[in-house]
Amino acid sequence: MGGFILIMILVPVLCSLLCWWLLAEPLRRVTRALCESGEGAPFWSRAFLLLVLATPLLTVLLLAPEQASSSLWLDIRAVLKWSLIGVVAQLLVLVRLVWRQVAFSRPKHSPLPAAVSEAAQ
Repeated sequence: MGGFILIMILVPVLCSLLCWWLLAEPLRRVTRALCESGEGAPFWSRAFLLLVLATPLLTVLLLAPEQASSSLWLDIRAVLKWSLIGVVAQLLVLVRLVWRQVAFSRPKHSPLPAAVSEAAQ
């Protein structure tokens, strides 16, 4: 039973750390670019880190089976499945948050000059 609890904690944390390792620098650049003065970037980077760490762990703790099965490998598989579902969920949240900010911060396109619109017709 103690090994099962350890698996339920270690697997999602390792998935989260791998995800953070892959996303940390791009997220820092995006937050610096989106924060006009750059002063808010550390806050958003840490908020994203907490989201990346907490979502897979919470997914496992809330949705994975509470009792260990007869096979350690089946337990690892189940915990890994829920960890990856948590990773995908938090990535979807991050992508949506960043996409919305990029879409709102993008300058409005000016209408095409008359000569260009006439040539297109």
